[in-house]
Amino acid sequence: MKKLVHSIRQQLESGNDLVLATIVDHDGSTPRSSGSKMAIHRDGCIDGSVGGGLVEALVQRAAADLFNAGEGAATFQDFDLSNELAANADMICGGHVRVMLEHLPATSWASAAYATLDDRLRHGQKTVLLTLLQDGPSPRVSSRAVLTANQPVPAWSGLQPEDAKSLCATALSSGKPLIHTMDGARLVAESFSPMPSLFIYGAGHVSRPTAQLASMVDFRTIVLDDRPEFASDLRFPHADELRILSDFDTALTGADVDEDAYIVIVTRGHIHDKTVLAQALRTPARYIGMIGSTRKRNAIYDALLADGFTQQDIDRCHSPIGLSIGAQTPEEIAVSIVAELIAIRSGALA
Repeated sequence: MKKLVHSIRQQLESGNDLVLATIVDHDGSTPRSSGSKMAIHRDGCIDGSVGGGLVEALVQRAAADLFNAGEGAATFQDFDLSNELAANADMICGGHVRVMLEHLPATSWASAAYATLDDRLRHGQKTVLLTLLQDGPSPRVSSRAVLTANQPVPAWSGLQPEDAKSLCATALSSGKPLIHTMDGARLVAESFSPMPSLFIYGAGHVSRPTAQLASMVDFRTIVLDDRPEFASDLRFPHADELRILSDFDTALTGADVDEDAYIVIVTRGHIHDKTVLAQALRTPARYIGMIGSTRKRNAIYDALLADGFTQQDIDRCHSPIGLSIGAQTPEEIAVSIVAELIAIRSGALA
């Protein structure tokens, strides 16, 4: 979702309007669940997915009509995947999906909303996107707001403050779009949660492909180093955030590492690796991995044990880092590291 939101932002800021399709409800067996999104370009190209096959073909057809319906046009489409139409398309699902389609004009108010949403996701903030649709013969989006958990809901929502707060809280907790129907209008609340944060300590030759691959598979990547010439936008164009450290002694100060965070330690030397690992072991991070040979790892472990860490603390660290695939090059090592991160995230590896 992070990549799709960023792509939508780029398209709107470049002057290209889009039609955005969102599954707002589903039941039974369906290819994609509520909240799945697909952006359709004027030339028919797509980003994202609402299920593939027949559903996406019909959504693309509806989007073509919406481009000609005027700025902010919107509609809802229902697809029954258990009927003859689905059977003729060789689909084996059997559920029902409702898709909201909305025209996103390349105007300042639309691009500003997605720029704000993109920025908040990149900075790890849970966010609610509120969209007000005016019903009638030609439904249209009339207002849109991007809110964090503690922000007040705009008056145009038509809701009392407590009702608005409850709607946003429910959307955030469920992770699914919610639709509040009012007289002549519908208020859609969609939650956007940032991907798990991956803190990569060290901006060297292994970090570059690791950050790129991790971003591709929806980790929020933060690269940290004490060398500005290494931790740069030029070297890490795919990173969500770059942080320049004064030194590695305070590497995790202000890092906001929670139980969903991942830490990869690939600094330029074992002394820095030990310094960062000692701090990482004091966090509730879900994953801690450190690069290096078994000999180097054992030397660092022995030093940490001598400093008062327990064997239980040490056992939290994955080292040598990455799955054992015979990796040699920085790119291959990055593949092994990110594969291990995916395995931890999915629960395939403890």
